[in-house]
Amino acid sequence: MVKNQAAEIRNYILAKIPVHPKNIVAKASKAFSCSRTTVHRHLSRLIRDGEIIKSGTTRQVQYFLKTEKNKEVVVSLKEEVAEDKIWTENFLADFKTLPKNVLEICEYGFLEMLNNAIDHSEGTAVIIKTEWEPDSIKIIIHDDGVGIFRKIRNALNLADDRESALHLSKGKFTTDPENHTGEGIFFTSRAFEHFHITTKAMAYIRNNYEEDWFLETEKGSKDLGTALLMIISRNSKRKLQDIFEEFTEEDADGMPKFDKTNFIVALSKLGDERYVSRSQARRIVLGLEKFKHVVLDFKGISTVGQGFVDEVFRVFQSKHPKIKITYNNANDDVQFMIERSLPSLVEGK
Repeated sequence: MVKNQAAEIRNYILAKIPVHPKNIVAKASKAFSCSRTTVHRHLSRLIRDGEIIKSGTTRQVQYFLKTEKNKEVVVSLKEEVAEDKIWTENFLADFKTLPKNVLEICEYGFLEMLNNAIDHSEGTAVIIKTEWEPDSIKIIIHDDGVGIFRKIRNALNLADDRESALHLSKGKFTTDPENHTGEGIFFTSRAFEHFHITTKAMAYIRNNYEEDWFLETEKGSKDLGTALLMIISRNSKRKLQDIFEEFTEEDADGMPKFDKTNFIVALSKLGDERYVSRSQARRIVLGLEKFKHVVLDFKGISTVGQGFVDEVFRVFQSKHPKIKITYNNANDDVQFMIERSLPSLVEGK
């Protein structure tokens, strides 16, 4: 009897949560003449089983069926599409149950990445998915267009798709400068805890727990446009404003402006190359003239050559003397080469 009642309580909860997301505990307690503690125990079981999702804390707690939150929306790009309308009509109500800082990050990333697909993909449709887990949220935006890396490669006349990832990570890069600033991917990739771009046979991944980028290739993959995956914890403490401020500096009029960038130097590596050539250095500096402060991250770099250092820290710096260049995560060998070659031009940490 007790076992049957337990199943009945959980079935009741699953049936009534869509109607009573805020007071399901009181409703179930009254319906079965049981304590609130008993109802909470069954709610916890359903959460562990992945059937329901809890949102909010204390008196603001709400419960939802996981199937209510997990959505898939297909948007045709053959007609004019407004990304804010798609967000408001299909997803905003779900995300409003999240803490304000998480909502702001999700909304920003959703709008920026969907706008990119609308304006740049050259595709015919976009599939948007949300996947809610007990502790995290996934937003997936997948178009059937030409692929972001191929688009950048063609725009810059690059030799390899992998070079596109390097330029994308710098920020301020766009194939449509008249209508876009190139900030969307830069800030979105740093706001979420995990950010993935997958196109054709390459995946471009940022892990913000480790503040690192990864490039992965997969043989035999078909050209499936561009798929974006954004993941954030539902209780994340990350704040969008903090991300903006980290890369914003005041201009001459005292107004905040996106003038700082940092990126992983290792992304400039193609195949088995070593960091000795000027051509590799030129990949690094392409587009950096748009910034006032550049931070080069040498994580994973074992050594650099004099030509590489000279091209980055002397040639580029002499052409753009107002740009501040700093670096971090340099091992002893890398730091020695930089300081020996140009001790007065750069700052390290």
